Amino acid sequence: MFEQDVVKPGFIFGYILSLLALSWGVTGLAFAGILPASGIAIIAFLPGILAFLFLSFEDHPIEVHARPLLGPVRAPAVILAVAYPFLLLGLAAFVALGTGLGYLNTGTGPGIAALAAGFLLAIPASLVQEYGYRGYLLPSLTYWEGRFPATLWAGVLWGLAMAPASYLVLAGAGTADPLSIAALGFILTAAVAFAFSACYYLSESILPVTLMNALLTVAMPAVFAATWNPVGAAPGGIIGVTWPSPVPLILLIALAFVPVFAWFFSAMDGEVGGDAL
Repeated sequence: MFEQDVVKPGFIFGYILSLLALSWGVTGLAFAGILPASGIAIIAFLPGILAFLFLSFEDHPIEVHARPLLGPVRAPAVILAVAYPFLLLGLAAFVALGTGLGYLNTGTGPGIAALAAGFLLAIPASLVQEYGYRGYLLPSLTYWEGRFPATLWAGVLWGLAMAPASYLVLAGAGTADPLSIAALGFILTAAVAFAFSACYYLSESILPVTLMNALLTVAMPAVFAATWNPVGAAPGGIIGVTWPSPVPLILLIALAFVPVFAWFFSAMDGEVGGDAL
């Protein structure tokens, strides 16, 4: 990060409060029936929109706005972006089948064309979301707090912004105990954020992180049964689980990766990964 591009703590705090207020406000409007349930999809775009506005409030030049998008993309970041979703979901599926907690739903998963279409549709929201969380917030927090605290704060904010909407979707779909699953989903989001931060730190662009986001968005409901998140999911994933939701299983695998990424952060030198912001 360039010294003149540093975001002051007051702007970071304002960004966090604004994102939570707007995310929860949109969810409240959908819950009250004022906004269509599909309207909660706008929550994914709020981080990037607010990041652009806050950068403008602080009078950063246009190249600062563009730097998260136009920075060089490094191969290790792309490799991690592709490998992590497969490792996370592959290990979760392996544990599910190996312990008898899961079973194969043969013939129920989406086709290649549906997966490709879903991936392309997920890219715009993933890109705008990552512009906010990893293009704006993460490097700002990293400058002031360091990699591990910055990742934790960004992950907690990400989870808090999405948790009410997740509960609303799960409750509307008739999912058993939607509050508990939404709470576990919040922890899962915070845990997955460590992989997203590592992907960002390995590059100078948010494009690899966007790839990881889009892949996970499509792969999770494709691999596991749709009950974990009914929005946009196939009628049934490749793997079914005997629990009410596969979220606890995926969470256990995601938490197992956290110490690995924490070690990776500590092993890196003191320079913020990328000059993004």
